[in-house]
Amino acid sequence: MNSLKKVSPTTKSDRPMLLPFVADGPVYTPGRMSFEGKKRVFKLSSNESPIGVSLKVVEAIKRTAAEQHLYPEADGGPLAYAIGEKYSLDPARILVGPGSDQIINWIVRSWLTIGDEAVYSNHGFQTYRIRTVTAGASAIAAPESAMKTDIAAILDSITDRTKVVFIANPNNPTGTYLTRDEVIELRSRIRPNILLVMDEAYYDYVDRPDYCSTIELVDDFGENTIVTRTFSKYFGMAGMRAGWAYVPSWTMGALSRVRGPFTVSKIALEAAIACLDDTEYQKASLAHNQKWLPWLLNAIRSLGYETTESVANFVLMKIPGGTEAAVEFDKNLRDLGFIGRLAHQNNLPDWLRLTIGSEQAMVGLAAALKKLNE
Repeated sequence: MNSLKKVSPTTKSDRPMLLPFVADGPVYTPGRMSFEGKKRVFKLSSNESPIGVSLKVVEAIKRTAAEQHLYPEADGGPLAYAIGEKYSLDPARILVGPGSDQIINWIVRSWLTIGDEAVYSNHGFQTYRIRTVTAGASAIAAPESAMKTDIAAILDSITDRTKVVFIANPNNPTGTYLTRDEVIELRSRIRPNILLVMDEAYYDYVDRPDYCSTIELVDDFGENTIVTRTFSKYFGMAGMRAGWAYVPSWTMGALSRVRGPFTVSKIALEAAIACLDDTEYQKASLAHNQKWLPWLLNAIRSLGYETTESVANFVLMKIPGGTEAAVEFDKNLRDLGFIGRLAHQNNLPDWLRLTIGSEQAMVGLAAALKKLNE
């Protein structure tokens, strides 16, 4: 009987070579999940829903659980049709995927390669930078003004190599937003051969008269604007991984090829369809945020801390004393049972993001912040 010959340890030069921009590229830092040594911890680091899961989602999961030996719809078609019906959109232009982050990755793979550039706002979602760099392209961070996306700076950052502009509206982690007029101005001044990707992960929380979804404007902009959405936040399905994008019809073929088949599980598809139909859950999600977002902002500001004017489901607060002080503050807050998220990967090393949580979490957080401020 033949036996495998023991292979001697290899050196780095003997191994299959990774692409250098993948091997040495930036890594996504998720929100801290837990903290050892505490019986009761409030996780306020990942912008998850504080009101739990829709009962219709639970029923959909139970109903579909016994069907997991079957593949889901290859393209997520039933969910695309449900989204189209809810928002009066053409389902043939709705790309379904396992979260909007993965859709952003497909966009990067379809439009960016070595030598290309993508522009994003300096304090924007870290995925734009990470996905761009690990595709071999360059990520250009445009300066912000007063913690808000600066249209002039975005335009000034565009070069002949720019292929994509990423804008989160509202932005994560600042929670600030561009108005309808500002979005129109930005799109009208970008070259027609540049793709504008509007990430609307927090769209459903915004209640401002001068704000609107870019979906309402896509057709006015021709064929170079994509809008992404997620079921992770407002719809309370972070653990299911489902998202979608509204895209120009000519991009659907290419994006579908990059996507591949069966990217969203059967359970996630059925759960997302069920949640779209649960208007009572959606009302409760919005009402909770409308109550506790201003409440927490006021509580933090009353202690003398600076915050942004967030319209999303989180608050961003500045920690006096610089980066080291922010790290210490974050640790001390964890010791009191509250897990926040430092915004160092968003070029904000002395700022801390805190999700709007349950009533118990918010009241307890305010008390903990007051204690740390004494």
